[in-house]
Amino acid sequence: MTEMYRMPIGFGPSLGPRQGPGGRRFTGEPIRTNLLTCAYRTDPDRLAAVLPAPFVPAPDPVVTVRVLHNLGFPWLAGRGYNYFEVLFRAVHRGAAGETLGDFVAVMWESMADPIIVGRDEAGHPKLFADVSAPHNIGGGVEVTASWEGFEFGRLRLDGASLGDWPHELEQTTAFADPAGATPLPRFNYKYFPSTTEPGKAAVGEVVMIPAGVYRQQVLTRWTGTGGVSWREARWEDLPTFAQVVNGLAALPQVEPLPASLTQLVKLTNDLRDELQLLH
Repeated sequence: MTEMYRMPIGFGPSLGPRQGPGGRRFTGEPIRTNLLTCAYRTDPDRLAAVLPAPFVPAPDPVVTVRVLHNLGFPWLAGRGYNYFEVLFRAVHRGAAGETLGDFVAVMWESMADPIIVGRDEAGHPKLFADVSAPHNIGGGVEVTASWEGFEFGRLRLDGASLGDWPHELEQTTAFADPAGATPLPRFNYKYFPSTTEPGKAAVGEVVMIPAGVYRQQVLTRWTGTGGVSWREARWEDLPTFAQVVNGLAALPQVEPLPASLTQLVKLTNDLRDELQLLH
């Protein structure tokens, strides 16, 4: 197997989700996750303004916000982290035609290690934030995203309640068809700026994660109503990503869609064999 490297490269092959000690692959190992999802339709013209070429809004311009409260990753020796991600339903227009999927606009994660690895190796648009664990409050479940005490995002599920992890259901629940777990591909726009030519890209490429790459058990699932709120920020509040939050806040929430809270077990897939480039 080809060894993988990232900075600093002088100390041997790198360690991460796609390569463990001795070249170990992290595939088929369980991760327990509480998944909270809210979605809404938005204005297609406003969505087009924040999509890079060669993407255009899908005929149904949906924004999906997902929070994953992960209880342990094998590649982190059992440690977990949370993330708060935003997906735009979009169409990639390339040499081979049009492909419908979810464009990953941004992912905020609560740990530096997966941010570094995900940006370098897979082009995930990851940023750091303090992402809270889901908590029951006021007759619902909430998660917040903040940076240095400034809360910029909040997801709420009205009427939901998160209980203890249902370990007993892991023994009796079948694994779902992977195609149903991730029915659409995901697109990352991997971008690294040129060192010597400001404004130009050293790397600018579209990475696709195909649909149906994960097997999972859905242990419990609640569906109902929910919502996402964005707090506009000054540069002084969020010195490195105020423009991201303000861009999301400017997208009108035209029509709310059903929200959900799911407790699931997902089998790891390091994506080393699945990542594709679209041209």
